[in-house]
Amino acid sequence: MIRFLKRGLPAIVAMLLLSACWDQHLLKDVKLYMAASFDLTPDGKILDELSAPTITKNPDGGPVQGHTIASGIGHTPREARGDIDSKIDKVFDASKLRVLIIGNELAKQDIYSVLDLFYRDPKSSLSAKVVVAEGMATDILRLNVEEGKISSYLFDLLKSQELTSLIPEENIQSICAEMFDPGEDFTLPFLRANDDGKTASALGVALFNGKKFSGHVLTGDEAVIFLLLDGNAGKSPKFTKRIAKSDSENFMPQNFVSFNVKKANERLEVKVENQRVIANINLSLKIEITDYPRNQLYKKQEVAKLNKKLSEMLTNDAVAAIKVLQEANSDSFGIGRRLIAHYPDYWKQVDWKREYPNIAITPHVELEIIGHGIIE
Repeated sequence: MIRFLKRGLPAIVAMLLLSACWDQHLLKDVKLYMAASFDLTPDGKILDELSAPTITKNPDGGPVQGHTIASGIGHTPREARGDIDSKIDKVFDASKLRVLIIGNELAKQDIYSVLDLFYRDPKSSLSAKVVVAEGMATDILRLNVEEGKISSYLFDLLKSQELTSLIPEENIQSICAEMFDPGEDFTLPFLRANDDGKTASALGVALFNGKKFSGHVLTGDEAVIFLLLDGNAGKSPKFTKRIAKSDSENFMPQNFVSFNVKKANERLEVKVENQRVIANINLSLKIEITDYPRNQLYKKQEVAKLNKKLSEMLTNDAVAAIKVLQEANSDSFGIGRRLIAHYPDYWKQVDWKREYPNIAITPHVELEIIGHGIIE
């Protein structure tokens, strides 16, 4: 009995004192928001808007899903969020956030000023996708989507364009390390609200210089080839290229070829010679033809000719994309990171942000047709 009192009694007392619900977080006390936008107002303040899901009853039976918008203004993102909280009966909760939209003017100032709000909140959803909007981010958040919630529409739009490699797959967490890395810059998807007020379009890749949006955007084939060169492409990159010209058939389908990239291997080589940085990016692609009205792909010489032609065209796209990267002073390939690792003495004596726009970056794309469907 004495042994029990010595060993068991303290344990019983401890269990009575401890509470199983010491850190309660009840859904009834908060209001979840699934999408958020931040903009810079003309007078230099921050406009924050949140989209929260709603469910109403349909007179004909069944629930109807929608969303409501709440907005606030402040000198900082936190003050703007506080302005929203002061107007509603519940505190907004970011644990289920899916999409964060930042207006381009605010992104040009310092994107971290917005993201700091989420990094400091332990309940934030760090997997939420981050995008830059052309113009005001609120124009996208307030789209009158025909069905469901704006967050679901935007999330699905981003996922589909990530697969085709028009935009990068990024979220709040994935860009954090690169944001503070002096040897590498990050990129984000760039979206535009369409004039119909109901849809948005993914335009391409927004390029960042440090924590600031450079104002430069890679679009179309240049965006796709950049993501392939960067090793950040989706599962099914697609291209359509014009391979022939003629006065009489200027826009005829016979002048074009469409193909999907089935496999990609990229290799970045960085070296310093005579205090000059030389970077070579070699990209090997295996593709499948999806549209080629000229046919004749059963001929080896036709396939070889098409391989060479498309390799040259994609190399030219890569050259154009790299030119925009250097104009934006955006080291999105992480060339500086290679210098830090392999040439630390050079890195210590150079101002990389002044040097990067002038270095030699040479791409080379080699393409091989490995499939053309069931029709030769």
